[in-house]
Parts: sequence; C-alpha cells; structure tokens
Amino acid sequence: RHSDEGDDPLARLVADFGLPTHQTLQFIRTGIGKIMNKFVYSAVVAVLFLPCAVTAQTATDLDDVIELETLNPNPIARLSGRLAYSSDFGAVAGVGFATDRLLGEDQTLAFNIEAREAGAIVSLRYGNDAIFGTSPAFGLNLLRSETRADKVYGFDSNITRIEPHLTWELSPALSASAYAYHSWSEIENVPTTSSALIVVDEGEETTIALGIKFDYQIPVKPESDMRIARLRFGAEVGSSTPDHDFVRVTASGQTVHAFNDGNVVLRSQVSLGATNSQSGNSNIGNRYMLGSIRGFEFGGFGPRDRAVASTPALGGNYYGVAKFDMQLPNAFGEQAERLTPGVFVDLGSLWGLDDVAGGVDGANLVDDASYLRASVGVSLRIETGIGAMQIYAAHPFATEAYDKTQNFGIELSQSF
Repeated sequence: RHSDEGDDPLARLVADFGLPTHQTLQFIRTGIGKIMNKFVYSAVVAVLFLPCAVTAQTATDLDDVIELETLNPNPIARLSGRLAYSSDFGAVAGVGFATDRLLGEDQTLAFNIEAREAGAIVSLRYGNDAIFGTSPAFGLNLLRSETRADKVYGFDSNITRIEPHLTWELSPALSASAYAYHSWSEIENVPTTSSALIVVDEGEETTIALGIKFDYQIPVKPESDMRIARLRFGAEVGSSTPDHDFVRVTASGQTVHAFNDGNVVLRSQVSLGATNSQSGNSNIGNRYMLGSIRGFEFGGFGPRDRAVASTPALGGNYYGVAKFDMQLPNAFGEQAERLTPGVFVDLGSLWGLDDVAGGVDGANLVDDASYLRASVGVSLRIETGIGAMQIYAAHPFATEAYDKTQNFGIELSQSF
C-alpha cells in the first residue's frame, strides 16, 4: 500500500527498536510467508481430502467399528448456530464450523459468521499445538468486520486483521503468548456536521503491532470458598498510518467465591486499559468504547462532543472498571431452581484524548477528564428452554448530565 519504505508502519516499528531495518523486515516477512504457506496448504488439503479420509476409515467388520470408536469417539467436525439478543446490540444470529481433528493431527480450525443489526463479523481461527514439537503452540486468527452507522457510531467502518501468535504453557496455571497483527481499517460516510475529532479520522488506516499476554489462574484449594481466581496482563507496541505510534497495556482480575454450600456466590471483576500515544493522535476506531457498566448504554459515558448536535461519543485512551455481584442460587427453592436472583454494584471511568479540539470546526474544547460512574441494581438469571436470559434493573447514582443511561437491560443467548 506504500511505495516509500518511510511510510511503512512495519519499517518504522522495526527502526524504533534500533534493529537493522532491511534484514529484519526481510526476516519477518519471510517467516510470516512460510507460516501462511503451511496454513493455506493444510486448509486446502483438509477441504479436498477430508471426505476421502473419512471414506477410507469405513469399517468392514464389527471389530473395526469397535476399534475406531474406541480410538476416537468424537465427531470429525461440528456445525453450530447462535441466536442472541441484547439491549445494546439488538438481535444477533450466527453460524459456525469447527474441528479439532484437522488432517487427523493436533490441529484445530474454527470458522464463524455473525450478523447483527448494524453489521457483520467473519472470523477464522487455526491452531497447531505440535508445529514446533511440544512447545510453543501456534495459532492464526483472521477477522473481517463491517459496521454501519448506528446510535453510537454515526459512520460506516470496516476492518480486516491477521494475527499469528505463539503460546507457551509455562506451568499448569501460567501461560504466555506472543503475537503480531497487521490490520487494514477504514472509516467512511462521516456526516459533515459531526465532530471535527471524528471527521479527521475518516479514511484508511494501516496498523501493525507486536504484543505479549500472560494468563495466570491462581491454584485453588478444594476446601476453599474461592472457586476461581484469575489474572491477565497484556502489553503491545504498534504503529499506524499516517503517523501514530503507541504503547497499549491492559490488565484484569477475576474471582468467584461460593458460601453456604453454594447458595451464595460472590463474583468480582476488575479491568484496566491504557493507550499511550508516542507520536500522532489516536483514532476513534482504536480508542476504548465501553458498555460494561450496567445502568449505562454502550458508549453512554466518557468524553463526548457536546458542541455538536448529535453529541457523539468519542471514546477514550484510558479506562478502569470494577464489577461486584452477589447471586443467590436456590433462593426460591427447588420449585424455582431455574431462577437465580442477585444484586450488584458497578463502577468505572473512561477518559483521555490526544486532541480535544471539538465542535464542527474544531473551535470547541472537549472535556476529556476522568469522572466516576457508578450504579447499583438487582439482577435475575432465568434458565429458559431457549437459553439463559439475564435481566437487570439498575440505578445509576454517579453520572454526568450528558450521559446516556439505561435503567433496564436484557440479554438472551442460545447456541446449538
């Protein structure tokens, strides 16, 4: 996409690390090319010859049938469907295909298509646990997403992303991953009356980044009231065209405690994220936009351009969210075991822009400071015949006058 190496985000990223640019670029691109060739070859062979392999395993007598079923009783592949509805995103429908016996080896392949009211997502995930022997495991994620203008994003957008990654199981409780991704995105059809901070982001953007992730599941003793304790951390450095270099860090923690023979369950979640721009400005397509605090709409809080008639949400470079739930299984007795009531407290904040010159012509400053948002409420989980339904009623008690609140919410999802 760029004839000049100086405009290549990969070249700029390599140069930032002080590496010999030409040799390093050639090494990276040659390595990715070899990995892609192996992946494409595996996928093509699977499509062309998988039916033949199944036919070749057809048993000729009862002993062969018993032996085959004993060796691997699982199906070669699975077809799945998903129907869902949420207050934030409306109706969602999806189909998928997955196999963990690609070519009869330790390879997995999953393909999913999901459509919602404002767009669609197509994803493909490939995994090979033995490509390098025992460790690390190799994976490749491909994503294509398209969205149309809705009440949060008043413009159309699309993104295509490729992400190879390696995962090491350092212990039964700790895993580490290294990944790289290359993405192509576009924002289009931005209204001329929208915020200058969004109009400037219209057009194409190419991003390349390198990152690491750690996932630690704290060992839990059988006699302990704690059932789950998990910590996650991630960091990446990247570069986007035309001139945006960034460092991104995320962290999260989760615990689940069960008391009184499992009749009282306490859940807690804390998550943090920060994107620090080393040069240039962040794009609305790569800033954080939250919908995780019950009592607020998706994109309902955080920096907003109030000098524009539509008061569009701008997202933020930093966020922090904490959620606490107490659920009471069997609170209504055995006759109503499908009902699980609960109470909750959610709080958090979203803040920080690289440029605050808002309004239609960039003459009005946007307030991007951090303000606490919080809510309390009650929840009810219902195990229906078509999937689990989550209902909540919330009372936001820490808000700003321009927030978009949501006192009731519902989610319903069923996979088959």
